[in-house]
Amino acid sequence: MTQTAPYKRKIEIYSLSKIKFFVIAVLVIAFSATVYSQEESYVLKRGDVLSITVMAHPEFSIEKILVMPDGYVQFPGLGSLKASSMNIKDFTRQVTDSIGKYVVNPVVTVFVSMLQTQVINVIGYVNRPGQIAVFEPINIVAALSKAGGIINIKKCKKITLIHADQTIEIIKVKDLFSSKINPEKAKLLNVGDTLYVVEPNQVNWSQLSFFTTLGWIVVSVLSLLKVVK
Repeated sequence: MTQTAPYKRKIEIYSLSKIKFFVIAVLVIAFSATVYSQEESYVLKRGDVLSITVMAHPEFSIEKILVMPDGYVQFPGLGSLKASSMNIKDFTRQVTDSIGKYVVNPVVTVFVSMLQTQVINVIGYVNRPGQIAVFEPINIVAALSKAGGIINIKKCKKITLIHADQTIEIIKVKDLFSSKINPEKAKLLNVGDTLYVVEPNQVNWSQLSFFTTLGWIVVSVLSLLKVVK
Protein backbone atom coordinates (compact mmCIF):
# COMPACT_ATOMS: atom_id res chain seq x y z
CA MET A 1 0.00 0.00 0.00
CA THR A 2 2.83 2.38 0.84
CA GLN A 3 4.37 1.85 -2.61
CA THR A 4 1.21 1.99 -4.73
CA ALA A 5 -0.11 5.29 -3.27
CA PRO A 6 2.83 7.43 -4.48
CA TYR A 7 2.69 5.61 -7.80
CA LYS A 8 -1.00 6.45 -8.22
CA ARG A 9 -0.25 10.05 -7.25
CA LYS A 10 2.41 10.25 -9.92
CA ILE A 11 -0.06 8.91 -12.50
CA GLU A 12 -2.67 11.48 -11.43
CA ILE A 13 -0.14 14.35 -11.63
CA TYR A 14 1.04 13.10 -15.02
CA SER A 15 -2.56 12.88 -16.28
CA LEU A 16 -3.36 16.40 -15.05
CA SER A 17 -0.23 17.70 -16.73
CA LYS A 18 -1.26 16.07 -20.00
CA ILE A 19 -4.76 17.59 -19.72
CA LYS A 20 -3.35 21.06 -19.01
CA PHE A 21 -0.94 20.73 -21.91
CA PHE A 22 -3.77 19.61 -24.20
CA VAL A 23 -6.03 22.52 -23.13
CA ILE A 24 -3.22 25.06 -23.62
CA ALA A 25 -2.39 23.57 -27.03
CA VAL A 26 -6.05 23.83 -28.13
CA LEU A 27 -6.25 27.45 -26.96
CA VAL A 28 -3.02 28.35 -28.77
CA ILE A 29 -4.23 26.70 -31.98
CA ALA A 30 -7.61 28.47 -31.74
CA PHE A 31 -5.92 31.82 -31.09
CA SER A 32 -3.53 31.27 -34.00
CA ALA A 33 -6.43 30.37 -36.30
CA THR A 34 -8.31 33.51 -35.23
CA VAL A 35 -5.26 35.73 -35.82
CA TYR A 36 -4.63 34.09 -39.18
CA SER A 37 -8.28 34.61 -40.16
CA GLN A 38 -8.06 38.29 -39.16
CA GLU A 39 -4.83 38.69 -41.11
CA GLU A 40 -6.52 37.27 -44.18
CA SER A 41 -9.87 39.05 -43.88
CA TYR A 42 -9.26 42.53 -42.45
CA VAL A 43 -8.26 45.09 -45.05
CA LEU A 44 -6.30 48.11 -43.84
CA LYS A 45 -7.92 51.50 -44.41
CA ARG A 46 -6.91 55.14 -44.38
CA GLY A 47 -7.02 56.35 -40.79
CA ASP A 48 -6.10 52.99 -39.19
CA VAL A 49 -3.39 53.14 -36.53
CA LEU A 50 -0.84 50.30 -36.60
CA SER A 51 1.80 48.94 -34.24
CA ILE A 52 4.74 47.13 -35.86
CA THR A 53 7.09 44.94 -33.81
CA VAL A 54 10.35 43.48 -35.12
CA MET A 55 11.65 40.79 -32.77
CA ALA A 56 15.06 41.63 -31.26
CA HIS A 57 15.26 44.82 -33.32
CA PRO A 58 13.58 47.67 -31.41
CA GLU A 59 15.16 50.18 -33.81
CA PHE A 60 12.70 48.98 -36.46
CA SER A 61 9.75 48.57 -34.09
CA ILE A 62 7.23 51.40 -34.04
CA GLU A 63 3.97 52.06 -32.20
CA LYS A 64 0.94 53.98 -33.39
CA ILE A 65 1.85 54.62 -36.99
CA LEU A 66 -1.00 56.19 -38.96
CA VAL A 67 -2.19 55.11 -42.39
CA MET A 68 -2.19 58.50 -44.10
CA PRO A 69 -4.96 59.86 -46.41
CA ASP A 70 -2.85 58.82 -49.41
CA GLY A 71 -2.96 55.18 -48.20
CA TYR A 72 0.73 55.02 -47.15
CA VAL A 73 2.55 54.85 -43.81
CA GLN A 74 5.73 56.80 -43.15
CA PHE A 75 8.13 54.20 -41.74
CA PRO A 76 11.34 55.67 -40.23
CA GLY A 77 14.32 54.33 -42.10
CA LEU A 78 12.23 52.66 -44.78
CA GLY A 79 10.24 55.56 -46.20
CA SER A 80 6.68 55.33 -47.53
CA LEU A 81 5.03 51.91 -47.56
CA LYS A 82 1.61 51.25 -49.07
CA ALA A 83 -0.93 50.01 -46.51
CA SER A 84 -4.45 50.94 -47.56
CA SER A 85 -6.40 48.19 -49.39
CA MET A 86 -3.92 45.52 -48.21
CA ASN A 87 -4.76 42.81 -45.70
CA ILE A 88 -2.55 42.48 -42.61
CA LYS A 89 -0.76 39.40 -43.94
CA ASP A 90 0.29 41.08 -47.19
CA PHE A 91 1.32 44.29 -45.42
CA THR A 92 3.38 42.27 -42.92
CA ARG A 93 5.12 40.53 -45.82
CA GLN A 94 5.89 43.90 -47.42
CA VAL A 95 7.39 45.26 -44.18
CA THR A 96 9.37 42.03 -43.71
CA ASP A 97 10.82 42.29 -47.22
CA SER A 98 11.77 45.94 -46.67
CA ILE A 99 13.45 45.29 -43.32
CA GLY A 100 15.09 42.18 -44.77
CA LYS A 101 17.46 44.47 -46.65
CA TYR A 102 19.03 45.40 -43.31
CA VAL A 103 18.19 42.48 -40.98
CA VAL A 104 18.65 38.75 -41.58
CA ASN A 105 15.35 36.82 -41.39
CA PRO A 106 13.37 39.50 -39.52
CA VAL A 107 10.32 38.38 -37.53
CA VAL A 108 7.66 41.07 -38.00
CA THR A 109 4.29 41.35 -36.28
CA VAL A 110 1.67 43.93 -37.23
CA PHE A 111 -1.25 44.85 -34.99
CA VAL A 112 -4.13 47.23 -35.67
CA SER A 113 -4.08 49.46 -32.59
CA MET A 114 -7.04 51.61 -33.61
CA LEU A 115 -9.58 51.23 -36.38
CA GLN A 116 -10.62 54.05 -38.65
CA THR A 117 -13.89 55.60 -37.54
CA GLN A 118 -16.43 53.77 -39.67
CA VAL A 119 -19.72 55.62 -39.77
CA ILE A 120 -22.52 56.65 -42.06
CA ASN A 121 -24.73 59.70 -41.50
CA VAL A 122 -28.52 59.60 -41.45
CA ILE A 123 -30.08 63.06 -41.17
CA GLY A 124 -33.32 64.87 -41.90
CA TYR A 125 -36.82 63.51 -41.40
CA VAL A 126 -35.96 60.58 -39.08
CA ASN A 127 -36.56 59.96 -35.39
CA ARG A 128 -32.89 59.67 -34.36
CA PRO A 129 -30.67 61.57 -36.82
CA GLY A 130 -26.92 61.24 -36.42
CA GLN A 131 -23.98 58.96 -37.10
CA ILE A 132 -24.28 55.18 -37.20
CA ALA A 133 -21.26 52.91 -36.73
CA VAL A 134 -20.93 50.27 -39.45
CA PHE A 135 -18.36 47.57 -40.07
CA GLU A 136 -19.78 46.33 -43.34
CA PRO A 137 -22.05 47.81 -46.03
CA ILE A 138 -25.74 47.93 -45.06
CA ASN A 139 -28.79 48.71 -47.15
CA ILE A 140 -30.82 51.90 -46.86
CA VAL A 141 -33.76 50.29 -45.06
CA ALA A 142 -31.45 48.91 -42.37
CA ALA A 143 -29.80 52.33 -41.97
CA LEU A 144 -33.20 54.02 -41.60
CA SER A 145 -34.18 51.43 -39.01
CA LYS A 146 -31.04 52.16 -36.96
CA ALA A 147 -31.98 55.87 -37.11
CA GLY A 148 -35.37 55.13 -35.60
CA GLY A 149 -37.24 55.08 -38.91
CA ILE A 150 -38.87 57.85 -40.93
CA ILE A 151 -41.06 60.09 -38.77
CA ASN A 152 -44.10 59.78 -41.04
CA ILE A 153 -43.45 57.49 -43.97
CA LYS A 154 -46.79 58.36 -45.63
CA LYS A 155 -45.76 62.01 -46.00
CA CYS A 156 -42.14 61.41 -46.99
CA LYS A 157 -41.52 61.40 -50.75
CA LYS A 158 -37.78 61.20 -51.41
CA ILE A 159 -34.36 60.52 -49.94
CA THR A 160 -31.06 62.00 -51.06
CA LEU A 161 -28.04 59.70 -50.92
CA ILE A 162 -24.71 61.53 -50.84
CA HIS A 163 -21.83 59.12 -51.38
CA ALA A 164 -18.40 59.56 -49.81
CA ASP A 165 -17.05 60.56 -53.24
CA GLN A 166 -19.67 63.39 -53.34
CA THR A 167 -21.83 61.77 -56.04
CA ILE A 168 -25.56 62.19 -55.35
CA GLU A 169 -28.56 59.94 -55.95
CA ILE A 170 -32.25 60.75 -55.48
CA ILE A 171 -34.34 57.82 -54.26
CA LYS A 172 -38.13 57.72 -54.14
CA VAL A 173 -39.45 56.36 -50.86
CA LYS A 174 -42.25 54.41 -52.58
CA ASP A 175 -39.65 52.63 -54.73
CA LEU A 176 -37.48 51.91 -51.71
CA PHE A 177 -40.22 49.99 -49.94
CA SER A 178 -41.66 48.39 -53.06
CA SER A 179 -42.20 44.64 -52.83
CA LYS A 180 -40.79 44.30 -56.37
CA ILE A 181 -37.26 45.13 -55.18
CA ASN A 182 -35.11 42.10 -54.39
CA PRO A 183 -33.60 42.63 -50.89
CA GLU A 184 -30.33 41.04 -52.05
CA LYS A 185 -30.01 43.71 -54.74
CA ALA A 186 -30.94 46.64 -52.50
CA LYS A 187 -28.64 49.64 -52.70
CA LEU A 188 -25.90 49.49 -50.07
CA LEU A 189 -24.41 52.29 -48.00
CA ASN A 190 -20.67 52.39 -47.43
CA VAL A 191 -18.48 54.15 -44.86
CA GLY A 192 -18.70 57.93 -45.27
CA ASP A 193 -22.07 57.94 -47.07
CA THR A 194 -24.80 60.36 -45.96
CA LEU A 195 -28.50 59.61 -46.15
CA TYR A 196 -30.69 62.73 -46.10
CA VAL A 197 -34.40 62.05 -45.68
CA VAL A 198 -36.05 65.10 -47.23
CA GLU A 199 -38.70 66.64 -45.00
CA PRO A 200 -42.17 66.77 -46.57
CA ASN A 201 -43.72 70.11 -47.43
CA GLN A 202 -46.04 70.80 -44.53
CA VAL A 203 -48.44 73.68 -44.00
CA ASN A 204 -47.30 75.94 -41.18
CA TRP A 205 -50.71 76.82 -39.75
CA SER A 206 -49.36 79.46 -37.37
CA GLN A 207 -47.71 81.36 -40.22
CA LEU A 208 -50.78 80.90 -42.40
CA SER A 209 -52.97 82.26 -39.62
CA PHE A 210 -50.65 85.24 -39.15
CA PHE A 211 -50.63 86.20 -42.83
CA THR A 212 -54.39 85.65 -43.10
CA THR A 213 -54.98 87.98 -40.15
CA LEU A 214 -52.52 90.52 -41.58
CA GLY A 215 -54.30 90.41 -44.94
CA TRP A 216 -57.67 90.90 -43.28
CA ILE A 217 -56.29 93.95 -41.40
CA VAL A 218 -54.87 95.47 -44.60
CA VAL A 219 -58.18 95.00 -46.42
CA SER A 220 -60.06 96.54 -43.49
CA VAL A 221 -57.72 99.56 -43.40
CA LEU A 222 -58.09 100.10 -47.17
CA SER A 223 -61.85 99.90 -46.85
CA LEU A 224 -61.86 102.51 -44.07
CA LEU A 225 -59.67 104.82 -46.14
CA LYS A 226 -62.13 104.62 -48.99
CA VAL A 227 -64.99 105.45 -46.67
CA VAL A 228 -63.12 108.47 -45.26
CA LYS A 229 -62.43 109.81 -48.75
